[in-house]
Amino acid sequence: MGKQRVSQGQWPNWGLQDWSEFPSQDSNGGEIWGYTGKLSYAPGEELELHVNCSGKDYSIEIVRDGAEWRTVYHQEKLPAAYYPTPQNSYEVGCQWPVAHRIKIPEQWQSGAYIIILRTDHNGVMKEQEAFFTLRAASPGDKAKIALVLATSTWQAYNNWGGASSYTNADTSIDMTDLEASRSEGFKPRLSTQRPWGRGLIRLPQDSVRIPLKTPPPPGWAVTYPACDWAMANGFSLLAMAAGWANYDSHTARWLERNGYEIEYLCQHDLHQNPQVLDNYDCVITTGHDEYWSGPMRETLDNYIENGGNYLRLGGNIFWQIRLEDDDQTQVCYKYVADKSDPVRNDPATKHTITAAWEAMSLAKPAVTTFGANGTRGVYSRFGGTAPRSSGGFTVYRSDHWSLEGTDLYYGDVFGSEVPVVGYEGDGVSYTFHQGQPYPTGEDGTPENLEIVAMALATMEEEDHGHYGQILQHGDGDLSIISAVMFGDDSEENRAKIRYGSVVMTSMPKGKGEVFCAGTTEWCYALKERDIYCETITRNVLKRFVKA
Repeated sequence: MGKQRVSQGQWPNWGLQDWSEFPSQDSNGGEIWGYTGKLSYAPGEELELHVNCSGKDYSIEIVRDGAEWRTVYHQEKLPAAYYPTPQNSYEVGCQWPVAHRIKIPEQWQSGAYIIILRTDHNGVMKEQEAFFTLRAASPGDKAKIALVLATSTWQAYNNWGGASSYTNADTSIDMTDLEASRSEGFKPRLSTQRPWGRGLIRLPQDSVRIPLKTPPPPGWAVTYPACDWAMANGFSLLAMAAGWANYDSHTARWLERNGYEIEYLCQHDLHQNPQVLDNYDCVITTGHDEYWSGPMRETLDNYIENGGNYLRLGGNIFWQIRLEDDDQTQVCYKYVADKSDPVRNDPATKHTITAAWEAMSLAKPAVTTFGANGTRGVYSRFGGTAPRSSGGFTVYRSDHWSLEGTDLYYGDVFGSEVPVVGYEGDGVSYTFHQGQPYPTGEDGTPENLEIVAMALATMEEEDHGHYGQILQHGDGDLSIISAVMFGDDSEENRAKIRYGSVVMTSMPKGKGEVFCAGTTEWCYALKERDIYCETITRNVLKRFVKA
């Protein structure tokens, strides 16, 4: 079944099919949508806001979301205008004119800014959110910690207008055709010039997380509570898996509320300015952090090699992207890159192929930068993938500096109540010797990487045949990735990556150091004040930030 595009309110395609938002043809329908011209700004720059409103007028409220929810700008009764939207706006952008310009005051603090757009239609308030990152005027001059927001992953999961890196609203596609679903079930080119899908930027407090909070009983029919909640409440399914609201925001609030001076960047800043990290002692990424461009990664690599420290409080590092059209188009052909990416046969540009980092055509294992590989871990406490796992990390190196003051012993499990290990995570190829895990190196992992703690994960969703179950991916990911990494989808190749781990690792890199928590859910451990995860985070920041 395809995806539907409808006005402001959304209509679901039941099962695990997603829907998407799209303006109606009614120019008097009382809808409002908006997006910013750029993903990040600096104080003194002009914010360009593109707004499409079919109401009589609209209001703007800009809020800085951090330690507190603070309104910094408010305008009422702005004149509304309605504009047509290209049917393929997901690819070419909405092409709406600039409706409102704001010169960003010099005194605005670096941070995450939510723009709430509202219009009244017959007494019913409609609203939608835009977003921008405000970097410091001189990055690193006043704060030595940079939090880099995972905007490339947000873009990949943004299905506004009918498509994302996971969905395609083209109803002519036969999604039961395996080859068609793989090649046509997503769009490789996505524009930044469109609104965010509902839920990526803002969610209610009672939203449901993806990982199963408690282990299910025997005979459980596999289902996905977060998907059920999203469909029942009119949010994008993909918003449950990425975005400011569900991930990055929790780490940002914890840092600010615990007295850490931080400045904000987005991944696109790393792509556009290779020196943007140079004045920071520590760089943090968090949450669902899956997509990076080559220049973004190179900026981070050079920073660490030259003495910077990188704290990865996120998981699922997987795909290289490419930015085109003045960085307004994000390109990722993913598992069909070897057949479809236009650069695949060009010796001068083949290094930008938008494939998995560990794909044969790219062969740049992510672990050398990020401390783990996406293909050696992946799913836990998610549908039919390890649904009754501990949900926590098992400690193997209790004497590691990151565990100082935790009172954790060898074999202890921490974070299971959160759960801190769930949904998606990163691992390394490992073996055991005398009760301790060591990297084998076969996946590119450096010998000097230490595995501090780990948990089991899998790339295959098991089918136990229970009545009423819904499997989201079954063996689909296993099939695709084994072929991408090893050349063909054989049982021998599947066995190499079927079972993996989520790892917490530490490694020196050049003059700098990397600490990797390896899970998308660490931000929730901070939000829920897990004493072990908080202490570990503080230990790393104490080591990584100069006094």
